[in-house]
Amino acid sequence: MSNAHITAEYLREILDYNASTGVFTWKKRTAKCVRVGDVAGCLEKRIGYISIGISGNVFKSHRLAWLYVYGVWPEGLIDHINGQKADNRIDNLRVVDAGGNSQNVRRPNKRNKSGFIGVIAYQGKWRANITVNSKTRRIGDFNTPEEAHKAYLDAKRILHSACTI
Repeated sequence: MSNAHITAEYLREILDYNASTGVFTWKKRTAKCVRVGDVAGCLEKRIGYISIGISGNVFKSHRLAWLYVYGVWPEGLIDHINGQKADNRIDNLRVVDAGGNSQNVRRPNKRNKSGFIGVIAYQGKWRANITVNSKTRRIGDFNTPEEAHKAYLDAKRILHSACTI
């Protein structure tokens, strides 16, 4: 079943959604393993999102929350404002484009050796860079990765409109 085949009406018929907690519970028994009143979905540990199986398909619960509350599928990506992928309170969700979603990244890439987003080791110093409109800008070179990271965050708060750090 694709997004187009799950309607807000059907979703509201089978699930309850608590907008203040972000938790879905089963309202109707849809499968043998489903019990009315149980919390719906499970945490996908590898990626951090909660997913819910409906009619043989798996949906991210943050997208279902949007459908449940607003009655339409989100046009674009859903960003978790506080960076917590399992926090599906409706006040923590917003529609963004891919650029806006990447501006709200809070952890460095696993290949990053500095341990800080926006910071790389460069010729015995620590360089802070930021990407804006697909172009990398150098912020500066610093003695410690912490100094470089602070400069990166200061720039990020100014240059990334979708940033919530």
